[in-house]
Amino acid sequence: MDKNTRDLFEISLSETQSRVLASTPDGISIELVEHLGEAEYGKIVKISETLVDNFGSNARFNRSSIKKYFNYPKTMPFVIRYRDDIEGFIVGSPIENFAKEAWAQYDDNLGKGNTIYTYAYVVKKDKRNIGIAKMLKRVYQNTLRRKGYLYMSGHVMEGVSLHFTKKSHVVRKFDNWNNTGYAFEYYRCPL
Repeated sequence: MDKNTRDLFEISLSETQSRVLASTPDGISIELVEHLGEAEYGKIVKISETLVDNFGSNARFNRSSIKKYFNYPKTMPFVIRYRDDIEGFIVGSPIENFAKEAWAQYDDNLGKGNTIYTYAYVVKKDKRNIGIAKMLKRVYQNTLRRKGYLYMSGHVMEGVSLHFTKKSHVVRKFDNWNNTGYAFEYYRCPL
């Protein structure tokens, strides 16, 4: 590869590459992130700060977790933008990517290739009541269905899954989840 080609390649890797899956005339877009440019790492970290209040400082995204979870096609990272600013994200990963985790052994679907584990679902606090969180989740679920997944799973604080719009099933309850001091449920629901 010559120097000009290498320079162009490095520039393209530093920029976010994504596919717009849905958009509105007023500037909202939902994108499947194929590569998150380093210039946007700080935005993801800042948005993840809202997780720290409930889940502790280990919940905050950092360079390492961004590289791990914004890793398409092994994971399915989505962002929602409003006028080009990232306002939230949701990251899913096939449950098989967590096969070595003790909690994953409780899922009967492990090894079937039909379940996406929702690792993170975060929207800025000031944007939660305007409908973008619901829009992001709807596009996420529709995309998963089109890709052939049948179920979505994840961990939520105890009682949260009772309020999901789709029939959810608590697979297992974990007291003091990851030393947060809170009980969490591992849920699964049909897409």
